[in-house]
Parts: sequence; structure tokens; C-alpha cells
Amino acid sequence: MLGKQMWTGLIVTTLLWIGGCSMPATPIDLIKSPLSEENLHSDILRTLLPDGARLLVSAHGEGSKGISFGDVDGDGIDEAVVVYEESSHNERIRKAALLKQQDEEWQIVWDTKGFGYGLDYAGIADVNEDGLSDIILGWTLGAGEKGLDVYVWRDNAMTLWGKKGYRGQFDLDGSGLSIQLHR
Repeated sequence: MLGKQMWTGLIVTTLLWIGGCSMPATPIDLIKSPLSEENLHSDILRTLLPDGARLLVSAHGEGSKGISFGDVDGDGIDEAVVVYEESSHNERIRKAALLKQQDEEWQIVWDTKGFGYGLDYAGIADVNEDGLSDIILGWTLGAGEKGLDVYVWRDNAMTLWGKKGYRGQFDLDGSGLSIQLHR
């Protein structure tokens, strides 16, 4: 009888030790929304920015949250456009950078300095209707004025395709720009 109680105690102790003593998680704690590929890459992309840099978000809440994804160079693999602000000698510098994934590692392949006081819009779309996505950057300039820059991928490099001032909210509909660019 003593041997049977000892074996039962040993088995119960082993099960408690293996199973742990904590309360099991509730179902609501186990349910999480799936992470998109963009969210998985966001943390990696932020580490490539200069120390102290912060992502810029569109002034009116549309467009990207500082990072946009799309195939800019036509190779079938999405690149990332990151819009950020860095501080340098009491000056805030707004920048946009294009990052490509090469050999499963992200690298900055292009960057440009932004204009004005903040970001109005950032996105990737085919503005010039050549079949390749373009980088669209709208900057707030002050007094209600804004400036729009469109960059295109040409000869393995980004080039400025068009520049235009505008007022109000930037609107990109399915058929192209609501603001006509003149090169």
C-alpha cells in the first residue's frame, strides 16, 4: 500500500513539474490578429534608419504610416519607401529612403531630402502609367501650400519625374492623380 501511494505521489509531482503551476491562458489571450508581412518588416526597416530617426505619418491620416511597400523597379519583389525625420544640430531633416531586399537583407539604395515642415502624403502608385510603381511624396510647405514630388525608377536609379505645388488634401484615385503633373 505504501509503495502504491509513493508511486502515485511521484507521478503527480512529475506531472505538476512538467505541466507547470501557472494558470492556463484564457482563450482571449491566445487569440491574436495575424501579422502581415509589412508589419514583420517594419521593425527591421526601422533599424536601418539613423539613430534617433522617427517615422513620419501623413498629416491627414491617409497614405502610409511612414512605410509603403510596392514594386518600384519592376523585378516582382516589393521595395519599401520609408519617410522619416532625423535631428541634426538643432535642425529637423525630413527624408525618404528606398529600401530593397537583396539576399534576404534590406538595404537603403536611395534617399532624398524632404521639403517643408512635414509629410502630407507618402505612397507608391503608377502615376506616369508606364506599368511601374512610382514614389509619391507630398510635403507641407506652410500657409496651406504643399509640394508634390514623384520619383520614378530609371536605369537602376530613382529620378525626379515631376514636381507640383498644390492646396488642400492630396487625392490619388484609381485612374491616376487628381492633380495633374507637368514635367
